[in-house]
Amino acid sequence: MIEIKGVTKKYGDYTAIENVNVTVDDSSVFGIAGFNGCGKTTLLNVCAGVFKAEEGAVFLDGADAFDNSKERKELFYLTDDTWFPVKSSVKGSAKYYSEYFPNFDFEVFQEVCDLFGLNSKSNIKSLSKGMKKQAGLAIAFGASPKYLLIDETFDGLDPHKREILRKLLLEYINTTGASVIISSHNLADISDLCDHIAIINGKSVILNCAIEDISEHYRKVYLTFENSVNEELFKGVNYRKCELTERTATLLICGDVEKETEKLGNLGADSIKTELLTLEEVFSEETEAITDDGKIKSVFRKKKI
Repeated sequence: MIEIKGVTKKYGDYTAIENVNVTVDDSSVFGIAGFNGCGKTTLLNVCAGVFKAEEGAVFLDGADAFDNSKERKELFYLTDDTWFPVKSSVKGSAKYYSEYFPNFDFEVFQEVCDLFGLNSKSNIKSLSKGMKKQAGLAIAFGASPKYLLIDETFDGLDPHKREILRKLLLEYINTTGASVIISSHNLADISDLCDHIAIINGKSVILNCAIEDISEHYRKVYLTFENSVNEELFKGVNYRKCELTERTATLLICGDVEKETEKLGNLGADSIKTELLTLEEVFSEETEAITDDGKIKSVFRKKKI
C-alpha cells in the first residue's frame, strides 16, 4: 500500500503540489491525470523518495518513503526520461539495475522485451524514444518491484505497444499484488486501466475516486417544458452549468446527483433524460479545459495566404 498524506512540495517560493492525500491499495493501478506542469511528476518524485516534502509524507506499507533504502529496493520509478548507463545495450542496462534490485528476474525482462519486439542486445543510444520507453518498462518489470511508479506512461508507444503494456500491468498486479501508480495527461490512455484516479489541477487534487464511481458525482440532464423557461427555475438545484433554449434546459449537475435529479423531476418538465459523463468530460469540467471555439476561429482572422 502507498499512502500519500498531506503532501506539499515547494521549489523556493513556488508551490508545485499542495496538501495531496491519496491511498493506493495493493493489487491496484492508480492513475494521476492532469495537464503538463500540474505537478504529476513532482508527486511521483516525492513518492519515490527523490524529493522530500515540505509538509506531509509518503508511506510504503507504513514506512516513510524518503531516505529509506530498504523500501526503495522494492520500488521502481520509471521516469519520462529514464537514465541508462552510457554506451550500454538494453541487456547491459538491465544488468546495471539488477545490482540494485535483489529480486531482478532476467527471464521476465527478456520476455517483456520479446513481447515488445525489442532486441535486448541493441545499444540504447540507437533506440528511438518509444523503444527507450519499452526498454525501461522491460527493466521495470524485471526488477519485480512491490511498488511501481510510471511517469507519462504511454508516451512514445504506438497503439499496439500501448495495449501490450496495459495487459502487462493488469497481469502484473494480479500476479504480484503490487501497488502501481501511473501518470498521464491523456485520460483515454488510463481510463480503462485504473481502479482509481486522481485529477490534479492548480497544485491540488480536485477529484479522487474509483473510476466506477465517477457517475455518482456528475450527470447531464436534459429537460423539455411546455412553456418558456429561464435559469431562475433551477435556483434550488446544485448544478455546474445550465444551457437554455426557449423551452429546453441542459444542466450539468454534481454532488449528490440522485438528490439533484429528484429536484429537477419536481419542476414540471414534460420530459427529462439523464446522461452519464465520460471521464474526459469530467476532466474538462474540473480543469475548465473546454475549448473556446470563438477564440480559436479568431486566431487567423487577418491572415491571408
